[in-house]
Amino acid sequence: MPRGIPNPNPMYGIYGYGDHWSVDIRRDKVRMVKAFYFNPCGGRGGALAQAQAWRDRLVQAHPPALKREIAVRVRRDNKSGVAGVYFREGTGGKNAMWIAMTRVSPEKSVSKAFSVGRYGPRAKELAIAERQKQLAQMTGYASRHPADGAEGADAVAGMSGVAVARMSARMSARAAA
Repeated sequence: MPRGIPNPNPMYGIYGYGDHWSVDIRRDKVRMVKAFYFNPCGGRGGALAQAQAWRDRLVQAHPPALKREIAVRVRRDNKSGVAGVYFREGTGGKNAMWIAMTRVSPEKSVSKAFSVGRYGPRAKELAIAERQKQLAQMTGYASRHPADGAEGADAVAGMSGVAVARMSARMSARAAA
């Protein structure tokens, strides 16, 4: 599949090559890869069936991370010590504020600012408390592929069985070429 376009559900995490299918799943910065060669597996169809079975066991044993788990990770460039909370200061030190911001879904971000001029040193504490409230709105898994059970799944989820079969056949043909 071209970059950025997810494989249809039956082919999720499976990539075709000239002589094998490869399963490639990443969970919590760990990449799990296994190749299923056509000859030892009884041909192209047998190798694909084994690859899909292995992938299904792998996905079941290693579910994707929750969105909230990822959202609370503190990045290296974070200066506040709290993920999603940052300090913004206008030119000349004016309009200093602590801001809590969270992307609760791909379409929706929530943020709230607390002015240092109004709240004083409590502004940071208020922003941290607001960030906790925002995190409570996050639900679901971080994965964007429907086979992982992600909410708001990609367009692939809406494809008919025939469309998925056609796409899988095209991928198989490309792998054979």
